Amino acid sequence: MIDSLNGDLLDTSMDHVVLECGGVGYLVQVPGTVLQALPTSGRVRLFVHYAVSVDVRSGSSEHRLFGFLDREDRQLFRRLIDVQGVSATIGMSIMGARSAQDIHTSILLGDESMLKGVKGIGPKLAQRIISELQGKLAAVPMPSGRGAVPGGNTLKAEALSALISLGLDRMKAERALNAVLKENEGGTPAVEELIRLTLKNL
Repeated sequence: MIDSLNGDLLDTSMDHVVLECGGVGYLVQVPGTVLQALPTSGRVRLFVHYAVSVDVRSGSSEHRLFGFLDREDRQLFRRLIDVQGVSATIGMSIMGARSAQDIHTSILLGDESMLKGVKGIGPKLAQRIISELQGKLAAVPMPSGRGAVPGGNTLKAEALSALISLGLDRMKAERALNAVLKENEGGTPAVEELIRLTLKNL
């Protein structure tokens, strides 16, 4: 199992890079968000998901490497492709459409619009992704979002995730959280304060 690759960036394309590690060039498929964040040259570390698919008719196998800048991004990709109907190709399209932070937030808040904007995802699949992953993502930390600037939706998602992990009903927690955000429209409090105020309003 390959966990990560740390090597020199030899080549970049629209959907992959080539990393030279110990004299071997590894072709690693990466989402557009990773391509945008990579340097034009130099040493790069990618956290890798290694997948093998077998054609049942011919018996031939295909080995593919998918690369991400953070472990959290790779874990989100793995959760996505665990959902029935989400192939690795669709999973990479989702990861390339937005930052991992935005994807996590959209799923947590039940926002189907972002998912339905990805090629290959219709309303039913978007609903399935949200229904299967909403609870799982509520129990894990928000992706670090390397280079991202947190916004109101991200703060809301972090607070909601923490409230759900405390055992609160999602709908009740979200209603109380929305009320707190509305009362503080002039300036959104920090996540810890949002959680405290929401618990006070329940």
